[in-house]
This record gives sequence, structure tokens and C-alpha cells, in this order.
Amino acid sequence: MGNPINEKAFQRLIIDELVENAGYVERPRDVFDPVWALDEELLFAFLERTQGEKLDLLRAAYNGGADATIRNKIMHKIAADGLIRSIWNGVDFDGGIQLDLVYPRPSAGFDAKSRELFDANQLSIMEEVYHKDGERIDLVIFLNGLALFTVELKCNTSASGDYRNAIAQYQTERDATTRLLSPTIGALAHFAMDTNEVYVCAELKGRESFFLPFNQGQPAGEDPHNVTGGNPHNPQGVNTSYMWEQIWTKATIFDLLYDFIYIETKRDKHGRKVGERPIFPRYQQLRAVRSVSSDMLRSPLLLNYLIEHSAGSGKTKTIAWLAHKLAGLYKPGTDELLYDKVIIATDRKVVDKQLQDAVVDMAKDSGVIRVMDKNKTSADLGKALGLDPTRRKSSYRIVATTLQKFLYLSAGELAGSGKRFVVIIDEAHGSTSGKNMASINAALASGDGPDSSLDELAQFVAQGMRSSSRQANISMVGFTATPTGRTLQQFGRLNEDGNYEAFDLYCMRQAIDEGFILDVTANYTTYDAFCKIVKAVDDDPELESKAAKRKLAHMISTSEENITNKLQVMIEHFTSVVTPTLRGKAKAMIVTAGREQAARYFLAYQKMRAADMPRLGKHQALVAFTGEVDVDGKTWSEAGLNGFSDDLTAEEFDTDNYRLLIVADKYQTGFDQPKLCAMYVDKTLRGVTAVQTLSRLNRIVYDKRTFILDFTNDFEDIQSAFAPYYETTTLTDPLTISDVRETHRRLMELQILDIDDVEEYNELLAKELLAHRDKQRMWSLIDAAARVVGDMEEEEADEARRVVRNFIKQYTFLLQVMPFEDKAMHMDYNFCTSLIRAIDAGHGGGLDFDLSDKVTIEDFAVKKSGEHKNEALVAEPEVKIAKGTGSGLTETQLEKLSKIIQEWNARYGTAFDTDIAAGSLVALQATLAKDPKVQQSARVNSKNSFRHTVEEQTQGALIAGYSQNTEWHKFLLNQEEARKELIQAFSDDIFDALKAKFQEE
Repeated sequence: MGNPINEKAFQRLIIDELVENAGYVERPRDVFDPVWALDEELLFAFLERTQGEKLDLLRAAYNGGADATIRNKIMHKIAADGLIRSIWNGVDFDGGIQLDLVYPRPSAGFDAKSRELFDANQLSIMEEVYHKDGERIDLVIFLNGLALFTVELKCNTSASGDYRNAIAQYQTERDATTRLLSPTIGALAHFAMDTNEVYVCAELKGRESFFLPFNQGQPAGEDPHNVTGGNPHNPQGVNTSYMWEQIWTKATIFDLLYDFIYIETKRDKHGRKVGERPIFPRYQQLRAVRSVSSDMLRSPLLLNYLIEHSAGSGKTKTIAWLAHKLAGLYKPGTDELLYDKVIIATDRKVVDKQLQDAVVDMAKDSGVIRVMDKNKTSADLGKALGLDPTRRKSSYRIVATTLQKFLYLSAGELAGSGKRFVVIIDEAHGSTSGKNMASINAALASGDGPDSSLDELAQFVAQGMRSSSRQANISMVGFTATPTGRTLQQFGRLNEDGNYEAFDLYCMRQAIDEGFILDVTANYTTYDAFCKIVKAVDDDPELESKAAKRKLAHMISTSEENITNKLQVMIEHFTSVVTPTLRGKAKAMIVTAGREQAARYFLAYQKMRAADMPRLGKHQALVAFTGEVDVDGKTWSEAGLNGFSDDLTAEEFDTDNYRLLIVADKYQTGFDQPKLCAMYVDKTLRGVTAVQTLSRLNRIVYDKRTFILDFTNDFEDIQSAFAPYYETTTLTDPLTISDVRETHRRLMELQILDIDDVEEYNELLAKELLAHRDKQRMWSLIDAAARVVGDMEEEEADEARRVVRNFIKQYTFLLQVMPFEDKAMHMDYNFCTSLIRAIDAGHGGGLDFDLSDKVTIEDFAVKKSGEHKNEALVAEPEVKIAKGTGSGLTETQLEKLSKIIQEWNARYGTAFDTDIAAGSLVALQATLAKDPKVQQSARVNSKNSFRHTVEEQTQGALIAGYSQNTEWHKFLLNQEEARKELIQAFSDDIFDALKAKFQEE
């Protein structure tokens, strides 16, 4: 007996399922016209059913051979405009007659005739279709006789192979110049499919045809949220059955035709059109857009949504698709739009060019789109949103803008209007600072104002709390690959375990497993940099100040010898290892710690290149940073160093003229350059910043490999940064009202704020017009509080600044995520937002003095410290919100300490209690963290070198704290092995805490 579950059986299963359950008709292959990629009989049957009178007029006008003439005009129109545009727009004939090739799904509330026309659309399927002599396609799906999709099938239980063999057939055995397979005018997508996986290509180009995964993802282990590539096991049948059950249904096909498939325009650096290519969504893009829009239609409330999609997964297009989908949503059962405006907001200096192009290219009517480019002002944004009191009407449906433009819009202009908005936020992990979100809420709020019976101050405070808080007329959708704790609490949803998580997830693990992005940590090399610091006076107290230590670290990082040593390693690696890849088109990025370092790297490379033109002549460099910087008495800008406007940096870097891009806080998020293969890191990277920066390398190109050489960070820190975002990301401990009240209590304990001064300040702030004497009085009130901080000891003043900053951040955030009103606290918040500027002024810089007569830096050296190849990332899904309260150990630290204590008690016969030991450990960590040698080691060394310093200083710290827990300290002083175990376990925590503190400074 032959194999009953073979490719032919699989093919027949799909046809039968579509015919029986999805309203298809099966058509014989001999009715297919390969010249036009058409089932002409079905096309004319549709035209006769829906537009019979028009068809009769055309037949009468064209006399003999009328149907052939009509067919030819339709086919020539498709050849000229493309199939998808012809489906959208129909075909014009002589005499003002237009024939529609497809009728779209009617919106809610439309008449029965529209529904009748939609129902007249006919889906059909053919098998074994010859698109040319000797070449046949397994399946072709048609709509009204027009070929939409082709499918090459393989069966995993037979000898036919799998989806990879189907891809190879498309690439090497199918002529992509035939009408059926020609991009834009032929079928809209081509599926390579077996019983386990599906891949899709929208543009066949022979061997260069690029197929993308179109899989659902499958659980990796017991947690259903942790997803890897492929599809889940289907206990009822084939694992790819979702294709005929969900994707090739009438509902989804019409979503694809009208909401997703489009023609992308390729433009040169001058904005001129140089080509086109068809775009088809990936599975997670389709799922996210449809899931969000469906949930919005079902929900009676305007909710927030978090889309966590891995970097490099097509987020820009997903945002644009969602914006267009939401702009066309109607309230169920009505012809009233669900939202008055759809707003796309980004925290970049200008709206990303890729995002602009995607939104415009997808539009069927570009007149309803308004992009706030660099020449537009906040006033222009107000007009586009209908906020201008002199011109309330605005026909724009989609408005793309920077978040900063909301800061200058007036609040309350829409009060009582009932208008509804949806705001889609790009890079939500970094776009949602308190003032940004508060300004959006204030500008778009359409509810009623405060109770007019209240006195002026009470009304002012009530309005301030209300306008800054979450608004019932605004729905927000945050997109990010790296959600922070705040992002999850603000946009996420509570799961069944009571933790916040994303509404839709396409995790890094699935994207890597599917081959859609690269694992950028797979080839990671670390280097240690060394130098010798020689003091002119051994015990110079000025060198122990924080400002001096910052200055010293800056001197080391910007030293010409230090930069040259590192640059030599980078360029040797680039020229010998990187440049031969990608057919000689590979590029690299050098990530620096600041503008001066970036400029010095650029100038050093220019000098190196000029001295070695035979080797480096073809490898030109560009630099990118914001503003201006002084280098050795000369002022430089990005444009001044590159020789052209900074608006052109990304476009010029894309050309073959440039190979290296040296950056300082630019192009580290959202930058899409597939030819970027190597990254040289000379900057401390932590958490989200590490993931976003290194992910610039993850875009996939045929035969691409990535390389990272890191001169600053430990590989373990990088792995830790990626861990929360490898699979799902959750928040288990959100910010609560109690947390904010605790921070407010700590603020009041500092005795910086005078209650009467705060109230007077708010009374003045509430005035519509401030006289000069009012402003002077406000300055005086702020100065009085600032002087209290100024009179504190340095560490106490630093703590005061931290508490004020924490209070501002926490209070602003809390207003946006939950109902909360506290008049006194809000007045303190208003006061502190001005106070923080006063107490931060002149603090934390400390680089404007000269140490050259006090220290010399010499004997710079760079040494490879580790090579890490294909080391598996381990998921640690929980992220936290920094609350700035308490000083105890974290749950993870307590668990780690508990294990150590259990081992010691068993090994040494001791009876230490974990809780008591925890208090002693916290005290020991605090003592070590204040040690000048420990602090200096954390500034300039890696974790490994830092650990040696901690070992050296621990004995003194134990002696200093001996009286606090005599038994514990005596034990550690006498047991060197136990002491080293403790240091090994917890020195990294001290290192991380100090690094975080230094960054705050």
C-alpha cells in the first residue's frame, strides 16, 4: 500500500476544506489563461452579476469581440497600475464607464446593496496550474477570476521534502517573468508550505527571491507566552491548517487586500521615485493589527495597548498598518467613525523618514494624512488636530508628529467636545516621560473642566491633576521591543497571574529562531583597557571629589593615545574580518560615550586613513552627534565634520562611499541599516540601551554575520540586559499609591519644603497673568528651598536631589496609570518641578576645571579579555520599576544569600539566620560602596578587576562594622573561603549600583 499522507493528499485536503468551509469553488486548470494569469469565465460572471448594465453598454460599444476588448483593457490597466491598485480603484472605460473588479467589505451601517455586492465576490482555487509550458504551480487562489496567491506544497511525511524545497522550486525552477509570477501585476503573494511551516514572498526574483516566515510560533516549554519559531502541534490535524482556517478565508483575504497589501515606493536621497516593490505582511504584523482593532471595537472603554515586537521585526510597517486600520474603524452598527483622529507620535527630533514613507505609501487618499516634518510647528499640529480655536474643522485622519510638539499646545481647547483620539507611540520604552504623556493628555482631553464653585487655587490644582491624568477619550498603543517596568504598567494588560504583560508579543527568541533577525550576541569579543595614573601629590584631597573623578574618567576616555590604541584594534578587525563579507559592502558602527569622544575618534580615524590610503582609502567614515563640541579649542558639529547637513547622514551612510559610522547617542534606536555587520563599543551599555544599541546589527541579509568588539562592558552584563526581552516580558511589582506616598514622606523628612511657601507658590502659579513682582516672589520661594539643599553635606544633598527627582517621576507616572487626587501632594509636585532645576543647576558637571597639573595618564594598553561564540541567551522575563525606596535586598539577592547561609551552616556548623545576615550584608555593601578605592575601581575597571578591589577592601569594612553583628563579622574575618564566596556572589550588585549612581551624576 502506498503512503496515504503524501503531497497529493495534502493538496486535496486544502482544496476540499476551502470549498466546503470557506465558500470557494474549485475550477479546472484548463480554464486558466497563462498570458493574463486569469480565469476569464469567472471574471465575466462576476461583472455580469454586479455590473450587468455597464457590461451591456460596453459590449454594444465594442461590437464584435467585445469581451476580448474589455478583458484586454482590464489586463493592460493591471499591467500599468498593478493588480492591487486596480482592485482598489477599478478600471475606467470610454464614455465615463468604470468597472469594479472587486467589491470591498461594507463598513458597519451601510445599506443592504453594499452587502449584496460584497457577497457577489467569488473565491476559487485550481490545482496543478501551468503558468507556462512545462512549469506548473501546485495551487492558485483566485478572486473573481484574478489570481491572488500561488502555493507550492510539500509534505513532511513523504519524500517530497519540506518548505525549503518549495522555496528552492520558486527560486530555481519557476520562471518569475511569466504573468502569474511577475511582481505587482501577477499574484500578490507566493507561499512555500509544508505540514509544519509556511514561508511567503511578495516579489519573486529567481535565486534572490526572499521568503519570510509566516508562522504562528509555538510554545517553548510549559509557559505558553515563551514562543519559538514554527507552529504549535495541532491535535486535530495538520500544523499549518491555520492557513485555510484563518488566512485564506474571505474575511482575512479582504483585510489583506484593503488594509495590508500595498506597493512600496523606492526613493533616492532626493525623494525621487526610483522603483517599486510589493509588500505583504508577516503573520505577527497581521495578528497584532487585527487583534488591537477587534479589541477596540468590542470594548466600551478606550484602553491602552502594548505591542512588544522584537527589534528588526518590521515595527514601522506595523505602526503604519495599524494607523490606517484604526482611521477607518466605525462604531459597531453605525456609520460614525470610532476615532476623530489617529496620531502617530515619536520622541525623535523629526518624524522618521521610513515611517513617513510607509504611512503615505499605504494611503489610498494621501490627502487625509498630515506629517509634522521639521518645518512644522506646534501651531501646525494644533490645526491638524482641530485644536485651533479659530479653525476647529480638520479633515486629516492620520497625523504623524514628534512628542515634543505637544509640549507647546494649549490645554483644555477640546473641553466638552466629546472627541476621541488614538495615539500610537513609537519606541514607547523611551517616549513616555512624565511631561510628554501629561502634555498629550492635557492637549487632547475633551472632558468637562473642574467644579466652578471651587476657589481659584483649588480649581487650578484640580485642573492640573485632571489634565495630566489618564483621559477617558484617549486610547494609546505603545510599540517597543524593550518595555521597561513603567512601559508595562502604562500600556500593558494584567494577566491571570496578576502581572503586567504585552497585549501582543513577537519575542526576540521567535524572531531569531525563524531566521528573521540575527542573534547579535553570537560573536562577541571583550577587551580590557589599562592605563597608569600618576598623581603629582599622593594625598591631594581635591582628587577625591566626585567632580575630579568624573573629570579623570573623561580624560581617560578622550585621551588621544587611548582612542588611537582602541581604534587600531577596531580597524584591523574591520579590514581583515568584516570588509570581505557582504560582497565587500559590509559596514560598521563605533559607539562612543559622548560628543567629544565621537569627534576625537573621527579625527583620529581621518588621520589614520590619510597615513594609510592604500589600505583605508575606500573606507570613509561619518560621525553623528547632536549639537556642537569643543575639541582642542576648535568647535565641531556633525555637519562640520561630515561636510554636509546632518539630515543626510543616514542616506549618505547607505551609499558605497562610506563604511564606518561613529556615533554618540544617535542612531542607537530605530536605525535600520541591513549592511551594518560590526559594532565597536566604547561606552557603558546597560539594560534597554544595550539591547536597542546592539540590535542595530540584527537586520538580516543573505550570508550576513555579525561581530561585536566591546571595550567597556562585560559579556555577562550584556546577557543580563537581553534576558528580560528574549521571551516574554512581565512586571510583577508595579508602582502603587503607597510607593508614591512613601517617597513623598521621605521628601517631607528632608525639610526642604515649607508648606506656606509651597501654597503661596501655587497661588501665584494659578494666576492667568503674572506681574514682575509675582515672578520675583516665585524665584525667591524656590531659592529659599534650594539654599536648604545647598547647605547640606555633599552626600545628603545628592540624596535630596534623588528624592526630589524620584517624587516628580513617580507622581507624574501615577497620574497617568490610575485615578489619584491629593491636593497637597500636587502642590508639592508643582513646586518640585521648578525646584529640581534650581538644585541641579551647576551640579553634576564638574568637567570645567583642569587636572593636568595634578595627574598624568600613561602606559595605555588594550588586551583581549574574552571571546563568546553562540552562547545561549537565558530568559529572565521580569522587569522592575525603580522605586527609590528602602535599602533591603531584592528577592533574587535574598534567595542567593539564603542558599549561601544554608551551605555555611551545614559546612561550618554555624546557625546564621538569613534575615539577620541580610541586614549585615546591606550594611557591608553600603560601607564598601562609600569606599573611595571601590568607587574609583568601579569607574575605570571591568567587573572582574572590580572584584579584586572589593576583596582587598572587605576586611577593613568588616572591622569597621564589627560591632553591628559580632558573630557574623568575626566569622567572615576568620573564614577567607567563605568571605570570597560572599564577595563572588554580591560584588556585581555593588558594581551595578555604583555604575547606576555614576550615570545619575
